[in-house]
Amino acid sequence: MEVSDSSIPDAPLSLSNSHLEQEQEQDAVSIRSVSTPPLKTPSVLDSAAPSLVPPSYGLPTTFVRQKNGWTPKGQRRLMNSLLAGVGLLELGNAGDFAANVWNQIPVPHFAMGLMALGGTVALIIAIFAVRDAILSRENIRNLREERRILWAQKADLGPEVSRALDSQLDINFRELGTEYVERLGMDIVMGFGTVMVAAGTYLAIGGANPRVYHASNLLSGYIGNAPVALYGLGNAAFSAYVWRRAHRHGKAAKKEMLSAIFRRRLRRVKTHATINAIGGVTAGAASLVTATKWEGYPVLIPCIISSMACNYMWRKRIGYERPLTRQKLEIDRASLIAELEHITSTRKIFKTADPSEWSAKIIPNPESLSSTLDFLRTNDLFNDFCIRLLKDEALTSAIWVGLGNEVMIDEQMILAADKELYPKIRQVGEETLGKMGPLRFKYRERYCLEALGCYLYSTEPVVVKEKC
Repeated sequence: MEVSDSSIPDAPLSLSNSHLEQEQEQDAVSIRSVSTPPLKTPSVLDSAAPSLVPPSYGLPTTFVRQKNGWTPKGQRRLMNSLLAGVGLLELGNAGDFAANVWNQIPVPHFAMGLMALGGTVALIIAIFAVRDAILSRENIRNLREERRILWAQKADLGPEVSRALDSQLDINFRELGTEYVERLGMDIVMGFGTVMVAAGTYLAIGGANPRVYHASNLLSGYIGNAPVALYGLGNAAFSAYVWRRAHRHGKAAKKEMLSAIFRRRLRRVKTHATINAIGGVTAGAASLVTATKWEGYPVLIPCIISSMACNYMWRKRIGYERPLTRQKLEIDRASLIAELEHITSTRKIFKTADPSEWSAKIIPNPESLSSTLDFLRTNDLFNDFCIRLLKDEALTSAIWVGLGNEVMIDEQMILAADKELYPKIRQVGEETLGKMGPLRFKYRERYCLEALGCYLYSTEPVVVKEKC
């Protein structure tokens, strides 16, 4: 998608010391350049052409009626769908506490109650692992399809170098690694371990039988915990890659620009990778100790806390959603910075202005339905708008006669409606902006920062040392 010249600044924006002092209180971003004047603050934002929205994203979308409402058919998106419950998997693997601490015959009655409780908790937590694995598998399927498309585009270019394409492949590789290692791998290995721990804990209740006693020790001990220890090593290796990658992006950014929000994201990514790696390795080692000694359980307590913290940090501070690329994106340093300026300026309005003023301050011409729809489409809000529109059966029946269980929608189809319906349709657009706007722009900002880091690092000059 080409970016209009009017929406791209000649250079990054200026960053004053006062802005740096307010960085921890606001999410406003500015970018330093020696020869560029400070950012203007108009009452209404100019409509920036987003460089990271795929060209095919403006094509008609088919929506299907289901039991829980309307949903896009064949939607190709990366979803920030990590479940909060999987942050408790470390707790589930500690559900055999009573079975290993009171590993004796006869089993004390109070220990039997604790074993039943620990095994039940472990099984409940395992359900989250199964559900999260299904969601992760959907992301992996979409990302693999996107990767095939990107490699096909690279093959068409031959020896020609495309920084934009290389950056997209880099982003896709990291996203796939996160889904494979930090989600699907964790769900499978730790989910399996949790089920084995639950089974061994239940068996420990009947530990008076020698065979049951040994089976319980085997399941809740080595079979349940050994895979977790091996996974901890693999997860630490991937976390080290993520940390090093973020560090390289930071070094590349220092040569081009200084951005408070850019540095903040890198800090979060590196902090998450560090805690994830250390916590995973420590939990794996401690879980092996718990197979025979109770002293391993106190070590698991900070690991359980760190697992929950990493889960929260990813869902609320790092993860994002985005439409997947199916056609070539035309991006460069200037267009990425222009989009980041547009996103962060919009987010500042979300935080400082009254919600009733958002539409007037953000949409270039809020009284125009065409302008409203164009803004929603170019800012990844059009599908949310269509779903909200389809919920209003009275309005949709007036727009589409004989609406069935499947409908195809694009901007022109909505603009073809009776002009008397325009005010109601605009109201649905304003409601969509109010409900979903802050979340979508937050995700777009995270993705734009990721893409900018990849692009800046890919354009770094390669220094080749001459052999003596």
